[in-house]
Amino acid sequence: MVGSQALVAFRRTDGSFKAYTSPITSYATLLQEGNLSFPVHNVSGPNLESFGTLDFVSGKIEEIRSKMNFKRTRLRSVHGFLNAISWGILMPIGVIFARYLKTFNGLGATWFHLHRACQSIAFLIGIVGFVTGVYMGNHYGVHHGPHRCIGITLIVLATAQVFVAICLRPNKDHKYRKFWNFFHYIIGYSTIILAILNVCKGFDILHGHMMWKKMYIGVLISLAVIAVMLEVITWIRWCNKRSNSEESDDQQLP
Repeated sequence: MVGSQALVAFRRTDGSFKAYTSPITSYATLLQEGNLSFPVHNVSGPNLESFGTLDFVSGKIEEIRSKMNFKRTRLRSVHGFLNAISWGILMPIGVIFARYLKTFNGLGATWFHLHRACQSIAFLIGIVGFVTGVYMGNHYGVHHGPHRCIGITLIVLATAQVFVAICLRPNKDHKYRKFWNFFHYIIGYSTIILAILNVCKGFDILHGHMMWKKMYIGVLISLAVIAVMLEVITWIRWCNKRSNSEESDDQQLP
């Protein structure tokens, strides 16, 4: 596995014993001799009829391995925290801002500024979370196929969303605005759904962190309740506005 630290030993044709270290840097490795990421001294083995044992005088393998496992565990926690906050919480909140705040009179463009700020912060934090995942895969051999594929898809969708929103957004009265809105909504909601699924998948990968998963699900339920309440309020306001408009039109009839 790429990123592994190998200890190689074999017996030559003349009967002598060869022992050395080999860092595995590619899947096509030939176990070439090289230095590991931690110090290992005096690698040797006795010339015996049976396969000899390796003598590590001052390598302190167990201690170093424990430190590496601790670092990997800490990176996984950081990776999970960043992605849960960005993709799993901030982005849904940004969607709520855009969906409901603009229906309230007197707020003006406040909803847009909140939406843009929330999604921008979430995107930047999400990139950092994605980079930590790539780092773990390259240096510690931590790979989870479906989780990684969804993460890459999220980065692609979010990047496309940011590019289209900044560079290709037409004016409100432009004839292509409805197509832009359709693209923006489809990509946005698809990203949110995939993000929530991937965050939950990440919690399943982090065995023993069920408390954090339950807390995250609790946050999602709270956001869902708020969204439902705002949806009801929005429809009530829309119905009242339409009813008042129809009454006004009736009063203007001769």
